[in-house]
Amino acid sequence: MLRYIRNFTLNKLTNKKVPYSAQIELTLRCNATCPFCSIPLIPKRLKSNEMTTHQIISLIDQISELGVNALSFTGGEPTLRKDLPELVYHAGVIHDFMNGIATNGYLMPQFLKEKSRLEGLDYILLSLEYPTAELHDKMRGIKVFDRVMETIDLSNKRNISVIISTVVMKDNIQFLENICELAENLNCSIELFPCEDIIRDYRNFQYKINNIEDMIPDLSVWAKLLHSLRSKYKNILTDPISINVVEKGGFGGAPEYYQTSLRCHVAEAYLFVRYDGFIDYPCKIHPVKSFNALKDTINNIYYSSEVREIMKQHDNYDFCNKCRLGCAIASSLPTTWKTLYPKYIQGYLKGNLR
Repeated sequence: MLRYIRNFTLNKLTNKKVPYSAQIELTLRCNATCPFCSIPLIPKRLKSNEMTTHQIISLIDQISELGVNALSFTGGEPTLRKDLPELVYHAGVIHDFMNGIATNGYLMPQFLKEKSRLEGLDYILLSLEYPTAELHDKMRGIKVFDRVMETIDLSNKRNISVIISTVVMKDNIQFLENICELAENLNCSIELFPCEDIIRDYRNFQYKINNIEDMIPDLSVWAKLLHSLRSKYKNILTDPISINVVEKGGFGGAPEYYQTSLRCHVAEAYLFVRYDGFIDYPCKIHPVKSFNALKDTINNIYYSSEVREIMKQHDNYDFCNKCRLGCAIASSLPTTWKTLYPKYIQGYLKGNLR
């Protein structure tokens, strides 16, 4: 937490911007078929050219030199990479990042059963959409519920924090209290964001899930329910500001029409490295400019005049209109005291952010 405050002070009092967090996409491969995810729509020919272990380690070194506090690994499904333990060790032990993995949990037990594996891991962001195996496995397309439970049990024994990540849909909103209660009983924190109506710009093509609107819950109903659940379950990390941002229309350069609680700072606050070594600005969903971090240093890219200009735009691009991407909201929260305090400092004091 002190490191977040240090970067907050640097960003506010000096001209030297420093990202609060970074994420490396290890692969676009996945062993599940979730209906709300657009990654399966990307052709296999565009999912090749994954970075080597050596390349990823070099980028981890550079992210550390930049002064970033937290680094997580995502996908696709990052546990499909056999070098995951080596990467986690390098991030969490060599560089002492607050280090995490975002996973569906299917392969996690085999990594966690050996104590020496995944050394340096602080937390697991673990997907769970239903409180029963029958419903959750059907939605994910693989028999994963029991492995999620096993992952939580093994993590608790190894003192690795688990944050359950629930994508809220029309079909599962009725089960949210059951999931929150289950998370509490399992000693887990939980995030609950509605599924997103996004168009993913990728290699000059656009990918969008057909009929995604049929899955998105009524945002007012979701917000009201979240406020109610927060009064009962102290392990819920989805904070009032994030709830307000989502319910009131998300980001966009016309705050007189939408919410005024938070502007998007994702370009400056969050560093996302794609599986092939490219970094997109302002964000991974809508790249205005892409830089090859395997050919130039991350420091040169982040502090380049082109990226500085993109940062100044915040959410004034047309595609920012009504964006409520969870990672963009989360990465923007540390940029102002009024949002840093309730999300991170109060969450830390409650014991949800360890």
